[in-house]
Amino acid sequence: MKRLPHKLGCCAALAALAGCSPRQVSDSGLGAYEVSLARWNDGLAVAWYDMRDGNAEIYVRPLDAAGRAAGPELRLTTTPAQSYEADIAPLDGAFAVAWYEKADDGSLRAQAGVWLRDGTPRWQIPLAAGSGNSRNPIVRAFGDAVFCAWIEADSDGREFVWGGWWARDGEPRGGPVLLGPAGETTWNLNAAITSWGEAWLVFDAEAGTEVEEIFLATLADGRATLSQLSADDGVRSKYPDLALADARGAITWFDERDGNQEVYLATAPLAELRLPIEALAQRVTDTPGSSVGAYLAWNGDRIGLAWSDNSGGNYEIHFQPFDAAGAPLAPAAKVSDTAADSMIPAIKPWGEGFALAWDEVVQGAHGMHDPNTRAEVVFTTIP
Repeated sequence: MKRLPHKLGCCAALAALAGCSPRQVSDSGLGAYEVSLARWNDGLAVAWYDMRDGNAEIYVRPLDAAGRAAGPELRLTTTPAQSYEADIAPLDGAFAVAWYEKADDGSLRAQAGVWLRDGTPRWQIPLAAGSGNSRNPIVRAFGDAVFCAWIEADSDGREFVWGGWWARDGEPRGGPVLLGPAGETTWNLNAAITSWGEAWLVFDAEAGTEVEEIFLATLADGRATLSQLSADDGVRSKYPDLALADARGAITWFDERDGNQEVYLATAPLAELRLPIEALAQRVTDTPGSSVGAYLAWNGDRIGLAWSDNSGGNYEIHFQPFDAAGAPLAPAAKVSDTAADSMIPAIKPWGEGFALAWDEVVQGAHGMHDPNTRAEVVFTTIP
């Protein structure tokens, strides 16, 4: 089988776009997955879960202003449980991370914590409204406050999305708030905070619909509102992401309405993003392969959109810039070009452009769950 080089570094294929060459961030030697990215004015940090210790654990690596490693990898978790799907958000001099743990008996519990940027732990709490399993949390920061959302099952096994706020010192700011129904196929939550501190959360769920559709929940002053954004058309709309910029916002997702998994984008004033978005939606991709894992970010009045597409046989990362109204500023371009699968990018504004991080995965003979599968995290910038 093909094996991922222990060090990609500058040996990775050059990006098709001008910017820094993709650099390997993790040094797992085994498996580094589910990338998340945080930015400060003077640097960034990448988070992921890693299999190098014989157990899934959460790792973070700081990067300097040039996108180079600014210190060693920081292992945040040391529990017997498996720790999955880290999400990272920046605080002043610190960072918050959310993830979930899977115990030997199969029970799940979402967690959140804050560390100083050098990896010194400050606090950690479980995320749960009741005694049921909780999973797939996300974290966002607003000033010195931390917003978390997660999926939790009740005593009857029904799953819901919950959210709440915590102070920087870990003290809760009110109790958890029920945001909306979820389901067994709800795997991703994504969120953004408005300039006035209102939390906006997007997710897909089969909730009173034929199949999964996109929902938007907002949380302000302890009160939640829920809107269904995509039409109940019997065709799956999956894995939405959301980015806000002052009075405008943008949502991306992949949809199967055209008989293939394709990336869509909707941009509008915030008030219009609370409404059904079918009329706003534009199809971004039109390829023979699957276009999935779309994520986006604003930088000024420009939107950067990145996703994975496997039209060439393996997945590669693609990027396209748009203006605030959603008009393309340039054609879509391939960012990665490797023999591995380049999977599910994280994107943040950086300088006058964007920073990207993703997984380079070499699958074993029996697919992703083959014990011979190898993966490392890489990073690049796009002007």
